[in-house]
Amino acid sequence: MAVDPLIELRDVNKHFGELHVLRDISLTVGRGEVVVVIGPSGSGKSTLCRAINRLETIESGTILIDGEPLPDEGKDLARLRAEVGMVFQSFNLFAHKTVLANVSLAQVKVLGRERREADRRSRQLLDRVGLADQADKFPAQLSGGQQQRVAIAR
Repeated sequence: MAVDPLIELRDVNKHFGELHVLRDISLTVGRGEVVVVIGPSGSGKSTLCRAINRLETIESGTILIDGEPLPDEGKDLARLRAEVGMVFQSFNLFAHKTVLANVSLAQVKVLGRERREADRRSRQLLDRVGLADQADKFPAQLSGGQQQRVAIAR
């Protein structure tokens, strides 16, 4: 079965000083495919994800998103980051904002959506992760798993 590649890494290498964190990594993630990266602490999982989002630079290799090289800087990179999300190990939810406000914020600030439309879309996303009934709560009122799902919806 042919894969419709969305993300491709070819011989990617990344060092932190003498530590060779990513060594000749090649990976293809097909459109609609779900991939899980597992390994011990310090094995490079987060570095790999950060490289795909261009939050880390690589020394060698190629990263393609939808067949195009990962943008270096500027508007193309900003456009890519507006379309791609990453949930970090600490979810970075705003404690003083409700769940709904946390999910809507980037839609208003980055995508330029009207608040009403952003809230409507946020409620749909919260429903998809099983948290529609938690929209008016604050992060501290949720379990860790619920907070992670809010971050995924965001």
